[in-house]
Amino acid sequence: FLSLLFFSVGAFAEQMPAHDEIDQIIQKMNFEEKVGQLLFVGFGGTEMDDTLASFFKQKKPGGAAFFSRNIKKLPQTLKLIRDVQALAPAGIPLFVSVDQEGANVVRLQKYATVIPSNMAIGATRSEQLAFEAGKALGKDLHLMGFNMNLAPVLDVASNPQNPVIGIRAFSGNADLVAQMGSAYVAGLQSEGVSAVAKHFPGHGDTRTDSHFETPILNHDRARLNKVELKPFKTVADNGIDAMMTAHIVLPQIAEKSDLPATISKNLLTGIVRKEWGYEGLVVTDGLEMHGIVSRYGSGEAAVRAIEAGADMVLILWTVEKKNEVHNALRKAVREKRISEQRLHESLRRILLVKKRRGILKQKLFPVSQTLSKLKKGKHRLVVQQIAQKALTMVENPEQVMPLSKTKKILVASTEPTFMNTIAKSVPGTKIVRLRLGASAKRKNTLAKQIVASAANAEILVLGLLNADYVHLAKEVRNAYPGKPIIVVSFGSPFLKAFLPKDIGYVCAYGFRRASEVAAAEVLLGTRQAEGRLPIVLD
Repeated sequence: FLSLLFFSVGAFAEQMPAHDEIDQIIQKMNFEEKVGQLLFVGFGGTEMDDTLASFFKQKKPGGAAFFSRNIKKLPQTLKLIRDVQALAPAGIPLFVSVDQEGANVVRLQKYATVIPSNMAIGATRSEQLAFEAGKALGKDLHLMGFNMNLAPVLDVASNPQNPVIGIRAFSGNADLVAQMGSAYVAGLQSEGVSAVAKHFPGHGDTRTDSHFETPILNHDRARLNKVELKPFKTVADNGIDAMMTAHIVLPQIAEKSDLPATISKNLLTGIVRKEWGYEGLVVTDGLEMHGIVSRYGSGEAAVRAIEAGADMVLILWTVEKKNEVHNALRKAVREKRISEQRLHESLRRILLVKKRRGILKQKLFPVSQTLSKLKKGKHRLVVQQIAQKALTMVENPEQVMPLSKTKKILVASTEPTFMNTIAKSVPGTKIVRLRLGASAKRKNTLAKQIVASAANAEILVLGLLNADYVHLAKEVRNAYPGKPIIVVSFGSPFLKAFLPKDIGYVCAYGFRRASEVAAAEVLLGTRQAEGRLPIVLD
């Protein structure tokens, strides 16, 4: 199956037009347009105004990233995409991207495919579902006018203490990440939407978040080849359009022991370009993240990234930082710190990807016509299929599942659809809603309420998204040592480490409606748990 997918994505050598064609475009570009193509910018607001229009006309960026702050309603979003593209230099439309990973990283809620999570796909072990998930999302994004998705995450979830990756990863197994990620990329790009693998060279085995500090990954090359780098190498070999760097330090690989990957020539040029022969795009992660800006400043980091082998720099938030980066790049090009040859290398890569995905000739449907097409959503059935096939029965002591309809059941959860589905099927079920982000006082009150209510229940079911309420399982176990407890994790499967040993444990890997319903069906016995753990639990 994968060989067919890879053929459909195509190798770069087979799809790249002659450089002469791209060089003709570059020769017609002026200085500002050339520098502008290196900029991938975020911006504020939900509609085009004079200030925003002036910004795009002056900076001439090669890409624009949409976030939740830009997305209010679908018609508004579609219009804003079209207004942004109308300001692109003649003949060179922008990359217009969005972070639509699924799970907890979702910008578009309506009329867009929202997969339960990458880890849910990993639990299905289905390349076909991974491909169809990417294709379904690509169809939606392309209709809207997005031509790039800042996904998939190809980090390997090998560290249970990682604070930022979790179910965003396909698996803790590098081979499975490579397999599922490649199929997803093939599906997404088959619909004319560029995929961006992140966070190169691999953020999975870190204990810190690069938004706030610089993570260190002190592995040697043999380990990196086997784990962290493997998924990125696989998708690079099979024609992914772009990869995003992470601001993490690899002391055994980088030129200096404290040099972030984003500005390491050993990594970006030495490994990615020379060893792998990758000629797609390298895009930096945000250059306002503390993990890099605290040490170099955004402008200097941007110049160093291009020198190291990156093609586009991501600057998403403040106007001051965008001006700093723009001015630094302009100065570096004028003073030959970034040579014309080096600049043109990145321009060719940018324009080749834009040509490959049809962006240079992209024609956007009118808003009304697009809305009509988006309402036809049969392709989004893949979301339900993934949610159902991902459900994993990890532990079922004393065969407490499926739930008996003659038992008195207490269900406490952060997920209301999950609770209500069980309550409708089992008469007399009592439910307690757990609020995310509740105060310590409120949590203590809920704990006392649940321990008291559990006295009259024969089974306690807890549906948890994170570790906020894991103490409930321990308190009920302490109060009633022999009472059966079932925990359903709607987030990370690593939650199990915080729970008592002798409980039922089910993983859903997603917290949206399809996952909630599928989890309830597994507990009720109306659906079999077909998923397999994509990570290793102690």
